[in-house]
Amino acid sequence: MNQLAMTPFILVTLAAAFIAMLVLVPVVRAFAIRVGLVDNPDAERKLHDRPIALAGGLAVFIATGIAFLVGIAYESGWAEFGKMTELSSRWFVLLGASSAILIVGLIDDKWALRGRQKLLAQCVIAMIVVGSGTVMRSVSLFGFEIPLGIFAIPVSVLWLLLAINALNLLDGADGMATTVGAFVCGGLALLSASSGHSASTVIAATALCGALLGFLVFNRPPATIFLGDAGSMMIGLMVGVLAMWCSLKESAVVVAAPVAILVLPLFDSTAAIIRRWMTGRSMYATDRGHLHHLLNEKFGPNGMLLVVAGLCTLSSTIAVLSVRFNQDWLILLGAVAVLGFLVLTRTFGHSECRLLLGRLYHFAHSFAVRPKDCETSKHLRSVQIQGDGCWEPVWEPLVEFAKRHDLAKVQIDANMAWLHEGYHATWQSVRLPEKSVQSVVRIPLFATRPGEDESVPIGKVEVIANSSHESLAQLSYFLEHAEELQAQVSYLVDNLGKKNAASRKKATAVKTAAKSNELVVGSEEVEAVHTS
Repeated sequence: MNQLAMTPFILVTLAAAFIAMLVLVPVVRAFAIRVGLVDNPDAERKLHDRPIALAGGLAVFIATGIAFLVGIAYESGWAEFGKMTELSSRWFVLLGASSAILIVGLIDDKWALRGRQKLLAQCVIAMIVVGSGTVMRSVSLFGFEIPLGIFAIPVSVLWLLLAINALNLLDGADGMATTVGAFVCGGLALLSASSGHSASTVIAATALCGALLGFLVFNRPPATIFLGDAGSMMIGLMVGVLAMWCSLKESAVVVAAPVAILVLPLFDSTAAIIRRWMTGRSMYATDRGHLHHLLNEKFGPNGMLLVVAGLCTLSSTIAVLSVRFNQDWLILLGAVAVLGFLVLTRTFGHSECRLLLGRLYHFAHSFAVRPKDCETSKHLRSVQIQGDGCWEPVWEPLVEFAKRHDLAKVQIDANMAWLHEGYHATWQSVRLPEKSVQSVVRIPLFATRPGEDESVPIGKVEVIANSSHESLAQLSYFLEHAEELQAQVSYLVDNLGKKNAASRKKATAVKTAAKSNELVVGSEEVEAVHTS
């Protein structure tokens, strides 16, 4: 279909979705509050300070469906409304899969499922979608077509899981996932239109984009309703499926274009995986190291959304232009520009890159070490993942102890989400002893959060030595002095807490002063009006 001819029903679809959201959100918000479907704040990682209604995803789902029907009806002619029943079966599969993941998300929002339970449900739903025919048989990357063969189904399922969780991980700050989702869907709609795909695919992406723009009215800072896991996972699934449909070229999927459009959520997910894997944390561990946390800390709530909107606009525009003019190198340029801005300005991803590059450097260096020097040659790396705490008084004595007693490895990992503080350091031999002959000691580290009496775990210290009478005596000595280590950590955390409290107090004073100035200016303006 001609791109110019698409303009009217695109605008109609956008308007229908936006208006539907303005009507639906107040109703859904009142329902969520009535049934107790709210997100309560915590002292660890959530940014809001009061209970906020969830179930925004339900409103997005309904509004997207309404706008899709309106767009299809308008495109096919109102008199031929029955044409909508001729939609291919893949649309009904997407409807069923979206409904299923929405229900799973609502259950999780209300009763909190375990991470593995959600992942299992996501896998089943993704496999149903792929089993219905939405499969990457081959991928086209920079002009080269790569057949996937027996890996077609696993790769397709993995792509959908990445999309689902990428949007879900971003949904941690007011308007963040909504803004990214709206720009991503807008980019997919333009990509589909530029590639000459069916009107239904363009309408679906446009409908979801319009619904998210309407939701942003209520979800922008300070938000009065959240998407919840139900909304973020449902949007992620739809985006993942539409990205596959929008980038089809003959029998292949053009990977570069949709990946470029989804570069921000995919980068956030990749960074989270690297951060947790490299530090030995659980993949389900929570922290304040995500893109929205760091952007909010650096630019503030509204500045965060402006930065995200600008980066998404850049990546989506370049992806669409690359397809329009068949210049794949533009996609690489756009992705490098977006990621380079985030990493080089140390806004996001810098610590994860240091962790990864450090691991790669040590791995490459190990090939140059002679066998007899493997036990004596050591690797040392320390990364301030977040914050600016001075960890040297804690870390340096550990390294000195390891050197003095010829240990194989000592490692510390700490994560205090409520302080935006994270630290990871490792000192180890190039070749560790075989696991069967290792003596391992792991000591949990604790700290007390403000306003709480009980200590909470914030990380661990791990020590590895060869199994021998001498090493066992050394580890016993280390355990005897573990309380001294804990005291040092507690002292550091207490100082960080006082510094953080002082910063918050100063920020509150600045906001109060700004509001007072606004009131004074406002009263002067009113007085001037009365005088005149």
